[in-house]
Amino acid sequence: MEVAIVVAAALGTVAIVSTRLSQRFGVPALVLFVGVGMLAGSSGPLGIVFDDFTLSYNIGVVALAIILYSGGLDTRMRLFRVSVVPASALATFGTLLTMIFIGLAAYYLTDLDFPTSMLLGAVISSTDAAAVFSSLKGRGLPKRLRGTLETESGTNDPMAVLLTLALAQAITQNQGINYLAIAGNIVLELAIGAVLGLAFGWLLQLLVNKVALDNVGLYPMLALSGGLLAFGLTALAHGNGYLAIYLVGLVLGNNHLAQRLAIVNFMDGAAWGAQLVMFMVMGLLVFPEQLGPILGVALLITGATMFIARPLAVTITLGVLRWLSRGRFSFSPKEQVLLTWAGLKGAVPIVLAMVPLMHRVPGADVIFNIVFVVVIVGTLLQGFTLSPLAHWLGLAVSEPPRAKLRLELGGEAPDGAAVLDVFLRPDNRAVGKRIAELALPPEVVIAAVLRRGQLVTPRGSTVFEAGDHVYLIGAHMHEDHVPLAFGRNKRTVPRGKRQANEGVAPTVEPGPEVTETPLTAPKPAPVATAADGPVSDS
Repeated sequence: MEVAIVVAAALGTVAIVSTRLSQRFGVPALVLFVGVGMLAGSSGPLGIVFDDFTLSYNIGVVALAIILYSGGLDTRMRLFRVSVVPASALATFGTLLTMIFIGLAAYYLTDLDFPTSMLLGAVISSTDAAAVFSSLKGRGLPKRLRGTLETESGTNDPMAVLLTLALAQAITQNQGINYLAIAGNIVLELAIGAVLGLAFGWLLQLLVNKVALDNVGLYPMLALSGGLLAFGLTALAHGNGYLAIYLVGLVLGNNHLAQRLAIVNFMDGAAWGAQLVMFMVMGLLVFPEQLGPILGVALLITGATMFIARPLAVTITLGVLRWLSRGRFSFSPKEQVLLTWAGLKGAVPIVLAMVPLMHRVPGADVIFNIVFVVVIVGTLLQGFTLSPLAHWLGLAVSEPPRAKLRLELGGEAPDGAAVLDVFLRPDNRAVGKRIAELALPPEVVIAAVLRRGQLVTPRGSTVFEAGDHVYLIGAHMHEDHVPLAFGRNKRTVPRGKRQANEGVAPTVEPGPEVTETPLTAPKPAPVATAADGPVSDS
């Protein structure tokens, strides 16, 4: 027992430390964690033999639910609203088209029959929430593109799961595939999942806010158990639990929530832990010696997925959406290229690749090995090149360095109260001014200034410099409404860039995420003067 604990803890430590490579080079953690699992597997130095696909699938289901839950908590409603229509179209119709195109490629490139080829397409059809979230964070993508990609990756898993299960059951039961019945079941399960997810989210938020627990550490556990309860009950009601738990997280993350800081930080750690366990288990399942015979065809299917299936699915889906909306939802060719390339695969295809194995579908081992190659090769290639591509297309801006200091409101913070970290670029209006000269709303207080890694006590004579992180605290703070005193000076912004980023203000870091906020609030807060509050000199 002690040896097992040592081995598991050592593998976990190595995997966690390896995330520094993910943060530095943009490689999704999936590749790193799977690599650790393969090194520990039967063909690696440790020689651990593990081939329990049913247990692995169950671990993957729970881990995926936790990852989606955390993703919902981190998704801002403003991004969700502007991207929900194109993201939903890509998550449903786009996923279906991706399945068809990959299935056709597999039918002509492999010895699999047509239904099994379509099953392979269904397994690979969705993008992965964990891979997309980790790859996009800090890359400076426009809000609409990032929101579309994150919302799509968080909501297309249900479609892929339902398609995979339906096709696997139809193949093993030797029944003709009734595509109309499959479509009807998918629509019904998604509808039930959406309704129950919103309902459970509202109930869980009410419970967390009203329960008044003595131990703060129990709030994150309550939130986690409540989310998994919603997942399980929705599945029992023949709805889609993945969509439900994502919506539960979305509801909690965008409404007043007691002990929000504790819950969000805990769920972020839980999501990373779920990824670590899931991907390491996937690595243990892989037998590298079995990859050689199928490597060539797997690489061809990888190419077909990245350069044919995904581009066609995105182009057709967005083209139909633009036509139906009469141009309201339109994306430029450059934006479509980025949407195509950022459709990273990850845990979901590997988890779904176990479904054919559990249903004993003929050719299931071939499907699993092909999927593994597609995911690893595609994720490596896209993960390394996503950020350079975005900059080359002119769709990304350099984001400010993360401040090592984080000021946050813990406990039961009042609704609307927040701490915002405003990074001062050279074109910020506050640069070169003293605090006493700023016209700040009366409810906003400058709590701290971080300059070159050193904390500066804010006083009336303190002069702001470019590169400062200014921490604002207020009763009604919102990352979209930065005080006008910290807006960008329009005269220093080129006209074309100003038009492209109309309504964009200084970069703000609300907690762990860096986002950009509008230059002017729709309803500007009252302007304060130095006389509105005591100001001390340095």
